[in-house]
Amino acid sequence: MIDSQSFLLNTKLISYSEMNQIFVMHSYLLELRTIILSNSCSSSAFYKYWTKNLPPMSITPKVKQLILLNASYYIYGLVDSLLIPLSVGNSLEYLHLIFQCPDRTYMMFITFLIQAQISFHTMIFEIEKDWYCDREVVYSSLSELKNLHWSSTVQLTLTIQFPFEMIFILETNAIPFLEHLYITVEQEQLRINPYLDAPPPQIQFCESDIRQMTDGTRLQTLVLRHLALYNVIILIRSFNMPLLNKLTLVDIFDESYTRFDNGS
Repeated sequence: MIDSQSFLLNTKLISYSEMNQIFVMHSYLLELRTIILSNSCSSSAFYKYWTKNLPPMSITPKVKQLILLNASYYIYGLVDSLLIPLSVGNSLEYLHLIFQCPDRTYMMFITFLIQAQISFHTMIFEIEKDWYCDREVVYSSLSELKNLHWSSTVQLTLTIQFPFEMIFILETNAIPFLEHLYITVEQEQLRINPYLDAPPPQIQFCESDIRQMTDGTRLQTLVLRHLALYNVIILIRSFNMPLLNKLTLVDIFDESYTRFDNGS
């Protein structure tokens, strides 16, 4: 679909033949504000055309929003071929990627993005299915979170593996302008070596580490999903959030009832 009023290009609704016609509509491409990609043939054709014409800003200098409905389809080369050039152009403000589940592909993308040290005003990394990883299965590692530095991000939606990884996100200067944070925790139970072959983390989700390492002075919105009640209490007690005006808790559970039901 081509919306000439809002300058939106939804490649999912465009046939392959129609997409070939768009490639010669240079004046329209120059005015595009929003681009939506899926895993369709037309989307793939546009993506190849877009990344082939480097830098991508040369054909879409005004694009502000990029939405990938099937992000796993584009994972290899997405950061280097598209996101890094778009970050240099300073036009892209809104990045929304939708993954089917928090599997290895999702973890790899987050790692690539952290290593590239690029960021945008709003970054939404959405998990499509309401599904949590088997505690005995670790698809990949988010150990790169310890090197996090997203200097442009104000709003972030992210799924992490363990509660302690939240400290990496909230650490002083990691995301210095963060105001709105939406976090889902996949595995509440911390395993002995959460990162398999990587060295174990030197931090814990405890009041002392949260007080010493984090900075929430700019945070206005905090949404926490799938977190044990005692960890919620630890965070509220120790995390300084003077500007917070909205705290939302989703799928919070009390493990004390679980232990009681199991007879322990």
